[in-house]
Amino acid sequence: MTPEMGEFYRSGGIELARICASSDASFPPHTHAEYVVSANLSGCEDIYVDGKKLRATEGMVTIYNPEAVQSSAFDSSGVDAEFISLYIESDELVGMGQANGWLSHSTAPELSQGAFTNPALYQLILAAYQAKRDNCEADFETAMIEITAALLTHRDHAIDKPGRRELAPVIEYMRTQLCAPVTLDVLSAVGNVNKYHLIRSFKSLVGVTPARYHMQLRLIEARSQLRRGVEVQDVAFELGFYDQSHFINAFRKVLGVSPLRFAKPQRLVRPGARE
Repeated sequence: MTPEMGEFYRSGGIELARICASSDASFPPHTHAEYVVSANLSGCEDIYVDGKKLRATEGMVTIYNPEAVQSSAFDSSGVDAEFISLYIESDELVGMGQANGWLSHSTAPELSQGAFTNPALYQLILAAYQAKRDNCEADFETAMIEITAALLTHRDHAIDKPGRRELAPVIEYMRTQLCAPVTLDVLSAVGNVNKYHLIRSFKSLVGVTPARYHMQLRLIEARSQLRRGVEVQDVAFELGFYDQSHFINAFRKVLGVSPLRFAKPQRLVRPGARE
């Protein structure tokens, strides 16, 4: 079962969602083009990122860097989980960092990602959410500036894992071929490695197979096109999905909402959701 997005808001390069996950729900391995910062309101979430399993419980914060492959499952013995997630574009975070003197360059910083106990950041995420509910952009901007300051204390030094450079031409090729699935024959030729080595490298360094990672790149492009107002059926056709139903199902598994609702943010309060 896929978690469901109850509320969804968009403000420039920032999106905010309130998501509910039943105790038997899960997110498959996926990624986002943005930083993803969440406040866990209730329930337990078992997270898999960077080859580690982490647990996020009520009152904790989770942080993911752009294009970090992550997956999660929700504790079947506990209560339903709810969390508020912020999706912050790299340019947005860098812009706020530079404007306030926290960053001196335009390179997106690498944050320490995972699950953390950080009451101050947790409360700031709730403040951003409340500002969106109240339609108060001044309060939302204030909260986001404070969130940026808090996130930049989580900066980490980017580590070039062995083999990452070897995959660079393959990943770059994938980015240019988003209109249809790509084959292992082609990817192994681009990377000048055999198929077995390519698969092993992807699973070790990225966390998923080449095909699954390419699908995530296609879904990232889908979100970009939907934000620009491209119709759902045109996005599905442009990105080479078998049909619109295939596209909708793949999209919902990652976002917990249909492409149409993603394209048109609105408050979608689920009956019985906690206030």
